[in-house]
Amino acid sequence: MPSFYDPKKKCRVGTMDESQFYAESGEATGSYFRGLITAWSKAGGVLKWGAGGVSLRGEIDGKEVSICFLAPQFAGKQDRIELACTTLTKQIGPARASELENALRAAAGEQALGKTMISIVQPGALPPAGQKALTKAFLALR
Repeated sequence: MPSFYDPKKKCRVGTMDESQFYAESGEATGSYFRGLITAWSKAGGVLKWGAGGVSLRGEIDGKEVSICFLAPQFAGKQDRIELACTTLTKQIGPARASELENALRAAAGEQALGKTMISIVQPGALPPAGQKALTKAFLALR
């Protein structure tokens, strides 16, 4: 079932698929997401589709963990990449989490928002060098 907003539950339900994901993403960010997803998959990463987008997952110390969540625009939120810093620190360790956060903030500049939950808004609007650096930061975890 495609993902949709359920007013009774006050959230999205169902599972978004790739075509819905790109249809709901802005053109520039959809293009960036496509490149990131392709690079992640080629590097052996796993994708897990959910109601609001797709999680990039990878194996860390023999355990599959969620690295970040790619979400198209919805309910007033812009296209974005989300990371839960506290959880990620527990999963990949403080040094790697700090290295990733610093690399993402350097690549995204003012488009990297938040402290314990980082949202990189409109990654497709970053200059090409920023987009490349963002992808490189994620792939460094593979």
